[in-house]
Amino acid sequence: MNDLAKKSNLQTAPLEDAIARILVADDDKLFQELFKDLIVDMGHDVLMVDNAMELLEKVKEYKPDIIMSDVVMPGIDGFELTRRLKADPQTMHIPVVIITSLSDRAAKVLGLECGADELLNKPLDETELSLRIRNLLKVKRFEDYLMEHGKLLSSEVESKTVQLESAFEKIKSGYIETVTRLTLAAEYRDKETGSHIKRISLCSQLLARYYGLEEQKVEAIFFGSPMHDVGKIGIPDSILLKPGKHTVEEFEIMKTHSVIGADILRNAESDILKTAGEIALSHHEAWDGSGYPYGLKGEEIPISGRIVKVADVYDALRSKRPYKKAMEHKEAYKIMFELRDQFDPTFLNAFAECEDEFRRLFDENQEM
Repeated sequence: MNDLAKKSNLQTAPLEDAIARILVADDDKLFQELFKDLIVDMGHDVLMVDNAMELLEKVKEYKPDIIMSDVVMPGIDGFELTRRLKADPQTMHIPVVIITSLSDRAAKVLGLECGADELLNKPLDETELSLRIRNLLKVKRFEDYLMEHGKLLSSEVESKTVQLESAFEKIKSGYIETVTRLTLAAEYRDKETGSHIKRISLCSQLLARYYGLEEQKVEAIFFGSPMHDVGKIGIPDSILLKPGKHTVEEFEIMKTHSVIGADILRNAESDILKTAGEIALSHHEAWDGSGYPYGLKGEEIPISGRIVKVADVYDALRSKRPYKKAMEHKEAYKIMFELRDQFDPTFLNAFAECEDEFRRLFDENQEM
């Protein structure tokens, strides 16, 4: 037996002989007594009310299986009562029987148009009333069965969905943690810090979101940008860790880290790793074509690379290195614009408009 069947424990067929609750509206005391006697003799429970408004007050508390109503009553008539009952989601599935002394075709059509499930004429035939009630109860109980089954099925689907979402979040969290730790391993050789990685990620996210990229792309840049220098893992320590200025030959070797990083991330299937490979290869390209490794120019450079370049250069200017001191925000801001030809003007302007956020993100994410 599957989980749904265990939870529902529903009958394969609704019971036909269970006691039903029948709510009747009629302002004629004689007919009230007649209805009551007939319904009680059938083995059902009955609640009598004098008018439609009283019925509307009682219906949600009494929760009837069938509603029966006279047409002509004080206040709203039986047709309007039926219309209101069928318009309310809480009562629309309850069968409504209109009982009337009106025998013309127009009255019957109007009753059906209002949503009545049955129309009976006065004076009532006890046998016909019994059969109509029995048939309506069969339909009502089967509808109740289907609705309950539907609720249980919906609950089961919702539960499975929550489980799948939870599993997905765990996988995603583990995936991101693995990527972060691998990135830290590469950055550790370059004496970088986890705070540097976090700042690049946050500043790149800020620019991507400010520019208005789709959230999926923003997320890919946020998680992919920390891997911008993962290729440094392939650079010899004698060059990577050299405290002074590189020779021309050493710098040419150093520049290969962008291609090495792209090779490490090549043929990835996830959007994050694809974006990470794109960033690793292109974040040292320059808007004016003076960058590396391929000298791409303008919009030839992927948008992710253009974004991360702004974040990376700003962070490098403000960070202490063996060969330079850390800069304050104001000085770094000035140099960014002295180097304006290297940056996509759109993202350099975005940096200028968000400079206070860049300052805050750098200052609040320092190594403890």
